[in-house]
This record gives sequence, structure tokens and C-alpha cells, in this order.
Amino acid sequence: MKPLNCPNCGAGLSASAAKHDIATCEFCGTSFRVPKSNTPQPDMGDLLLGADFSRKVMPGWEVLNPDKVTFHTGTPAEARGTFPPKTSGAYYMLRSSGLLDDFDVSVSIKITNGLKESVLAGIYPRLSDDGGYGFLVSVQASYTFGFFEKDPNGGALTWRNLLPWTYHTALREGFNESNRLRVICNGDSFRVYLNGVLAGSFKDNQFSVGRIYLAVDPGEKQHGGFGFSDLQVREVPE
Repeated sequence: MKPLNCPNCGAGLSASAAKHDIATCEFCGTSFRVPKSNTPQPDMGDLLLGADFSRKVMPGWEVLNPDKVTFHTGTPAEARGTFPPKTSGAYYMLRSSGLLDDFDVSVSIKITNGLKESVLAGIYPRLSDDGGYGFLVSVQASYTFGFFEKDPNGGALTWRNLLPWTYHTALREGFNESNRLRVICNGDSFRVYLNGVLAGSFKDNQFSVGRIYLAVDPGEKQHGGFGFSDLQVREVPE
């Protein structure tokens, strides 16, 4: 049996000791659902699109800002990027080649350096020239989500908060810590998981289709370093 890991503190728990659908971590007290796969993640659908970060050419994905992004073998393979300060907006490291509507997207994010008060990274799903959604995490164990809407006057995209920056106990604080962000887009329903823990859900019908982007924002004052691994796009679980 594979060991379970607590989605909050990461402590190892014996899979053989999990006799029921709910397990409780003996170290931090977090209770979580034990799925069939013996991980704290909820059940997942079939894999639609993955990404091999050990190589630059990945069918189904386009590398953006290629002069700032490198690819590395390992367990797991990782896409890394270093980006200079920027006064507004984020940089993109990767985007899906095609348009997608309903999907379950997840990726592990590591922020390696930057100004801790401003450096952040995440996923922009269903993003197009007309707008889309954004889900971001920081090194301060906080997260946010919202959407971009098109300015009718200037045509630029403007960010609107659905949830302002909020601390969450499931996130690991600090640089070089890996945090897994999972977003399920199912019609007008959205759910966001942080390291396997449900962190928020909402309904919104503004954007039904678009591309998936991996986004990074170093802030305005200092370079930022980022790493992404284990990117998966799956069918929405029933």
C-alpha cells in the first residue's frame, strides 16, 4: 500500500491504517477524504493533456517567453523561469494550444526567489482576448482568485477580485516550497484545491471557453524565480 500524506502538513500516514473514507492526521489534526487512489486528492477523470517539462517541445502546449524559461529532467521534471520586474500584469510561461471549456487542471508551483510581499504565480483558465479567470498563490501561504474583464474603452484586460488575498493553512509558506494548485471548471461552477484541500468554490458564467495559461508575476521591484511541474488537464470528475 502506498503511504498517505496529509494535505495540510505533509506528514506521512499509513494507508493500511485508513479504514474509512475520512482520515485524520495525527500530527496537525486535519481531516480529509481518502479517495480510491490512496492520495488526499479527490477522484480525477481521464487525462486529456499532460506536459513533459523535461523538453521544450510539448504537443498541445506553447512555450511563451522562451528566452526566460528552461526545462529540466528529474522527478518530477520541471519548467523554470526567471523574470524581471514588471509594472503591470503577469508574464506567461506556457499556454494550451487549443481552446478548452470544461476541465480539471492542476500543477505544482514553486517560487524560488523574489520579493515575498509581491511575487506570485498560478493558473489562468479559460483566458481569451475577451477575459477569463485567474487563480494565484504566494510565498506567504495566501491565495486569490478572480477574473479579467475587457475595458470597453481601451480594450485592455482589467483584474477583478472574486476573493481577495487570503491566508490558507493548506499552503506551505516560504521560497522553494512546492504547492499544488488544482482548479475544476465545470460549466458555471468552479472549485479550487490547495494541496488537496478544498479552498473555495463559486459560480460564474462570464467565460465558458479559452486557453489555459501558467502565469507568473515577480512584482515591480525585484526579479522573480519560478518552477512548475506535473501539469495535468483532466476530464471533469463526475
